[in-house]
Amino acid sequence: MTMVVMDVLDVIMNAPTEDPAWGLRICDATGHGSGTVYPALDRLLKAGWIGDRWEEPPPPDRPARRFYSITSAGRAGYQEALTARAGRRRAWTARSPLTEEPAR
Repeated sequence: MTMVVMDVLDVIMNAPTEDPAWGLRICDATGHGSGTVYPALDRLLKAGWIGDRWEEPPPPDRPARRFYSITSAGRAGYQEALTARAGRRRAWTARSPLTEEPAR
C-alpha cells in the first residue's frame, strides 16, 4: 500500500459523518495533488474499500461534491496495513544504528 493511499484513507477514516471527505478536501488535507488523489480514490472504489455518494441536493452555486466513506472491507484492510507498517517500523528501528548505544 502506498503512502498516498494511506494518506487518503487517513482522511476518509477521520472525517466526521456529518462532514464527509470529498475530493479537493482530501487533496488539501494530504498535500497531494488531484492527479495523485483521484486515481487513488478510483483504485479504492474499484477494490471496494471505499464507497461514494453525490451531494444531494446539489448546491445552486457550484457542482455537487462526491463524498467518500470507508467500507467494512476498507476498514479491515486499512487496519491490516497499519499493523504491517508498525511491524516494519519496529523491525527497522531495531536494526537501525541510530538506536544503538555509542561505544565507550
